[in-house]
Amino acid sequence: MERYTGAFEEAVDGARQQERHYQLLSALQGLVKELPSSFQQRLSYTTLSDLALALLDGTVFEIVQGLLEIQHLTEKSLYNQRLRLQNEHRGSFPRSAAPRATPPPTH
Repeated sequence: MERYTGAFEEAVDGARQQERHYQLLSALQGLVKELPSSFQQRLSYTTLSDLALALLDGTVFEIVQGLLEIQHLTEKSLYNQRLRLQNEHRGSFPRSAAPRATPPPTH
């Protein structure tokens, strides 16, 4: 009996996945219609279908999430580096010895 239950669940999951694929494909086709015709011609039904299948797989979202985390870490590191360099720069020119703009000569 378990074997039949498992097969039924797989069929239901397959039907859900197929329905989700159709929804994503329809959404992609709607987006493509908004593009200029020269771009529309380059995006075949097969390409859109493959893209929809790729979106069904969570791998794409995992990659994007990983890239987002890398971006945040890089931005934080660059910000900290900027602050450190600013502090070093301020430290190399004490306020009393900092170069000052000389007033224009008065004649």
